[in-house]
Amino acid sequence: MDALLTGLGAKFAERWITLLALPGLLFALTLTLSWWLHPLGAAHALDPALLSDRLDQAPPRWPANTSHRVVLAALVTLSAAASAGAAAELSRAIAQLWLGRGVLSGKMLGVFRRRRIRQAQNAAPPNHRAGYLPDRATRIGDHLRLAEKRVDAQYRVALIRIWPRLWQLCDDSQRSPVQLAWDRYTTASVRAAWSLGYLALGLLWWPTAIVGVTLYLSAWAAARRAAAELGLLVEALTDVKLPELASALGVPLPHGRLTQADSHAVESILDKGTYLPGPSDTGDRR
Repeated sequence: MDALLTGLGAKFAERWITLLALPGLLFALTLTLSWWLHPLGAAHALDPALLSDRLDQAPPRWPANTSHRVVLAALVTLSAAASAGAAAELSRAIAQLWLGRGVLSGKMLGVFRRRRIRQAQNAAPPNHRAGYLPDRATRIGDHLRLAEKRVDAQYRVALIRIWPRLWQLCDDSQRSPVQLAWDRYTTASVRAAWSLGYLALGLLWWPTAIVGVTLYLSAWAAARRAAAELGLLVEALTDVKLPELASALGVPLPHGRLTQADSHAVESILDKGTYLPGPSDTGDRR
């Protein structure tokens, strides 16, 4: 699904204000508040009387000066920008980790993968297709992997090759549902990145850790829903647009649908000759 994820992520920069800038400012203010309330200690972090007294205390004298206020505002802005940049990079890593593949995911989530495989094997009917069973360390990864497997089982074509071409054939109304599902997935990964920041602030003032846990659980649930929807939409779009792609590539469909021979012809074109017969197959003895 790499080609799919890369293509759908092109509009991510357009939403940076709502996903990063405003949350970055909120995070910077929360950091300031956590630092100010840190002296209360863990045992009295939510003591109403002590909280009221601490918040009523006068801040340090140096922000009273206008130039100092400018410096303070600049520091808050820089903190917001730095945290937003860190959240953006971390969200990409989280989005990849949630796919449940690779060495890192295997080591971190291997226990969950093995448990899910055992559960699926025990619940599967006798004549189930083995390729449809869980294989990734996360349900999110399996939702997207299943779309690839189902397309390959039905049409004998690789989704990674046909998807960029299918996307070019779609109009805005056809792309919109897929784009919205991907947007929800990336939004969830950004929310998870912010949740880790609030968990870290729990070292200063532990109630922010509760906010972090809540944010991460909601992000994980939203990502699972978005991945399930994205897999279904990609599969549906492939069912509808694949015959049009074959026609655009000059592959006739005498049966009105893709047969195994038609799929082989499409693969030959998209894979740039890998499946074309060589000299030995055509009788050329040069």
